[in-house]
Amino acid sequence: MNFKEKILLFIIIITSTLCVKTFAQQDKVYNEMTLEELLDIDVVVTASKHPEDLFETPLSTTIISKEEISNSGVASIPEALRLSQGLIVREITPGNYDIHIRGYDDITKNVYLTLSYNTTILVMIDNRIVYSYFSGGTFWETLPVDLNDVERIEVVRGPASALYGPNAVTGVINIITSHANKKGKNITVNTQMGTNNATNSSLNIGYNWDDKTKLTFSGNFSERYRFDSKYYDFIRKDYVGVDSLTMFVAPVKDHITNEPWTYNEYQKELGAFYDEDLSLRRAGGNIFFTHNYGVNSNIDIAVGAQKSQSQRTGFLNLATPLSQTESESYYINAKIKHNNLSGQFNINSGKDENNYQFNSYKFTNIEGNIEYFKEFKTVSIRPGINYKHLSYNSPFTYKERFSFNDLNFDFKDEARETSSFSAFMLTEWKPTEKLRVIGAARVDKFGFNKHYFMNYEIASTYRINKNNLVRAVHSKASKSPFFFDTYLNGNIQINYDRTIEGVTDPINVPVHLTINGKEDLKYPTITSTEIGWRTKITNSLSLDLEMFYSNVDNFVNPNAYHSYTSEQELDESGAPGTLLSIRADGAVKFENYNLNASQYGLGFTLDYEFSDKFKAKVFGNYQKTNISGRKDIDVQLTDIEFSFNPEGDILTTTLSNTTNPTQWSEDATPSFFGGFTLNYKPNSKWSFNTDGYVYSQHEFASYNYYQINDLENLEKDKSQVDIKTNLVLNAKTTYQLNKNALIHITGKNLLGKHREYGFADNIGSIVLIGLKWKY
Repeated sequence: MNFKEKILLFIIIITSTLCVKTFAQQDKVYNEMTLEELLDIDVVVTASKHPEDLFETPLSTTIISKEEISNSGVASIPEALRLSQGLIVREITPGNYDIHIRGYDDITKNVYLTLSYNTTILVMIDNRIVYSYFSGGTFWETLPVDLNDVERIEVVRGPASALYGPNAVTGVINIITSHANKKGKNITVNTQMGTNNATNSSLNIGYNWDDKTKLTFSGNFSERYRFDSKYYDFIRKDYVGVDSLTMFVAPVKDHITNEPWTYNEYQKELGAFYDEDLSLRRAGGNIFFTHNYGVNSNIDIAVGAQKSQSQRTGFLNLATPLSQTESESYYINAKIKHNNLSGQFNINSGKDENNYQFNSYKFTNIEGNIEYFKEFKTVSIRPGINYKHLSYNSPFTYKERFSFNDLNFDFKDEARETSSFSAFMLTEWKPTEKLRVIGAARVDKFGFNKHYFMNYEIASTYRINKNNLVRAVHSKASKSPFFFDTYLNGNIQINYDRTIEGVTDPINVPVHLTINGKEDLKYPTITSTEIGWRTKITNSLSLDLEMFYSNVDNFVNPNAYHSYTSEQELDESGAPGTLLSIRADGAVKFENYNLNASQYGLGFTLDYEFSDKFKAKVFGNYQKTNISGRKDIDVQLTDIEFSFNPEGDILTTTLSNTTNPTQWSEDATPSFFGGFTLNYKPNSKWSFNTDGYVYSQHEFASYNYYQINDLENLEKDKSQVDIKTNLVLNAKTTYQLNKNALIHITGKNLLGKHREYGFADNIGSIVLIGLKWKY
């Protein structure tokens, strides 16, 4: 019996044992609660797709409330995620963040260690998925909503693809919006200005007709500037001015002389000029409309748009990890519910443009789903179906190969399109008031991949009494196929410096590589088991503990294949003599890869309300990741051929090898990360808040995988940046001027300048002064 089977058997035995006991115990847990305890219940919807007490949810879940966000010193939705246990949140450049749930950072991102967006978290706004299927991930700066629109943020840790589909591999972040909560006019204006030209502004205007119909208009604007003006150079392994950058992959400019492009020439040819000071500029607008036809019937419509510009780390910028990106997108989202039937339909369309224009694309995603909910005495079922139509137009995926040398990146009417169909079932069984068992299964089929993506989840909770609950979860979740990995179609000619036996100095070898995606790949799949315990130690003190173990396989990696052909003149004795020529051809191919990773860890959240005036929370997460399989860079000789031409006594030698160009490592994930919040309200006028976020030491390393052709000189192609243990400390003071207006002063990164992400910027301190007016 393997490990997974043992865990499933353990859950079944425990569940069955508890069933026998609880059938004899008809305690009504909620009847034991006081009115104050009942009113203090936090409601969450993401973990089981229907409203429930947070304490009861079987999954590892955190709610970041509107009040908690308002009290804290956070200034954006990504930064607000630092208020939740289990999330790694690092600032790349001011206002731009890298976010992960529990880790697996560098492993799941394949060779793209400088890729600054996580591909294994599913981010949603009101259950509308915001995710790029081009190469995976969420671009946080492109969210159309801002903190002023947020009612709460629900974070589900652990695989949840059985509930929401592929890419909820390490968890789900659901941003819940809410507007015009009180009858009549609702107006909120919030503005902040600070040092280093930091600006945040938002406006929310709505009207509520007797809680039956609500209409809201919202807008937001943010701007951040860099503390640094330099960029990391992989060749010099240091930060330099933008005009002094060198190409870490230098395509050949002249195919006859093999002269490579210089950075300045390549930049000019592409028009890839940087706004060196600007880190982030984003603006968004939304219209929200809801109407309740009855108790169980309503319609919810949202439309919106955003325009943003940011500097963050990205892939395929051939000079420096930081790249400048501009994005525009538009969406419409419609949800309707009538009795037990609910449906959702949304369209999201736009473009993401890199200042390296070949790394840009246009997209249109259309998604719809229908669910039916039926509840019996002790059992409920929720079957559903989902349909997606995905369209991405990129120079990388055209039938004509894109050339990194000749830069033929004009957009054509040649979008790649696919559809996916999904069916899922969520079942819940409550044999008693205390025991609960949930099972979910989902299958997804994408048109451009022959595989079916199967996901499942089984969870059980047992409420010992009103103050204690234990739970167990076993689940499996997968990533979806992506257009980039599937349809990538390019070529590049570069020069290798190669050492040849019998030749004193390294010689320059022209190498022509084709770069190919591959259809029908399998994608990373995580299987996870966790157990948890929630307890209310006293009326004011609560503790949430979770232990987890997971493993992941089906990695995707671009491997390199080379053939080196040399011609040598034989001397009179027949021994190889003068080298006449040498050249190389090869291919870089996306393939599944012999690698496995496992992770175990422990998380906790301790909540303490000392009094109505003083609240505190502390949380943390420890994890350890282990990697096995072909995890180290290697070069393997696969074939050698000789041919002899008697005319001129020429010996032709062809060497073929395969290269695994990636150093897989868990070192880019901190082993510990967590934080705390302290809030003190001495009276109705004043509020003082301190929040901190801490992570342990870790490191980022990157190899120029286009230049790896032997292991002897491997270290010279390696760049590494160490991230020190750091505490990010914020403080906020608020004063209520009158019933409508308050002012606040926020100090961010109070402990000074530090670097949080590899090859990116230092993050400095700023002070923000703000005004909030609410009517």
